[in-house]
Amino acid sequence: MKTQKSFFCIVLLLTLLSCSSTDTSWSKEKVLKNKAEKNLSGTGYREFEGKMINYDYVDFGSFRLAVFDNKIKWRGYGGYFDGVVAQVNPQISRVADGIYFMSWTFEMGGGDNVCVNFNTKKVYAHLHQADADMLEDFEVIHGDITCGPSVECAFPEGEVMGQFSTIFTILKNIIKFDLPFMGQTERPLTEQNQLARKELKGKKLQYKTESTVVTIEVKGDVTQVTYKGEETKNYLSYVTKISDGIYFISWLGDPQFSDHIVLNANDSVVFDQLSKSGEHREKIYEVLCFGEHCK
Repeated sequence: MKTQKSFFCIVLLLTLLSCSSTDTSWSKEKVLKNKAEKNLSGTGYREFEGKMINYDYVDFGSFRLAVFDNKIKWRGYGGYFDGVVAQVNPQISRVADGIYFMSWTFEMGGGDNVCVNFNTKKVYAHLHQADADMLEDFEVIHGDITCGPSVECAFPEGEVMGQFSTIFTILKNIIKFDLPFMGQTERPLTEQNQLARKELKGKKLQYKTESTVVTIEVKGDVTQVTYKGEETKNYLSYVTKISDGIYFISWLGDPQFSDHIVLNANDSVVFDQLSKSGEHREKIYEVLCFGEHCK
């Protein structure tokens, strides 16, 4: 019980740090009219700007998002975050037609990494809480997109919450919905997780960043990651097939923020939104080799 309480306090802290008690919430009308002077949020940002997205996760609640001014305002419905209103600074990558990679980090570590496929109306997330006593490195969840991106979707009404309101709301929801602590729910592999493991097995991926060459190989339950000149490290596999030739790959390289990429093998590019130095900024890297072309 002591471990669970410690974990819960960490989760609350990270949640609070993703929320702002000083920013003024924008009305729906202002969001729809607003255009940021400069795009700071990635290749997919402008396609979402001034619009809303709604999606429902399986056994994790529903969320309404509004994208504006290089920010995302979201509100949860059902589950732990029922009634919680937060505001985050995202990176949004356009991976392919109708497919996007979104992420935001928490100041003290951890963050949300989400892939949306509007072609299939599916959403996938690999969630990480820094230093949390979780059953796994990530909580891998999935669900259905119910609306968006569109000005017609439901708007996340309400003021962005401060820490006391957030704490009270999450505690109330745990009691109200009789929920286990976050990260303590075992989630079996979905079909998209199993397909990704099968299709990536034995296929090395190699790409070059500004500072190094990264080699990744998924071997069932284990993902091997090698940075040029460093020892190969083994991690638990967290991979999801988003579409044909497009894969969401995560590993716990950085214990605070973790590592996440999206591979578009069709176009031979990798999307990364968090550098090894901790900078949260979209990066697009050319694939050096993949599969049989990697030696």
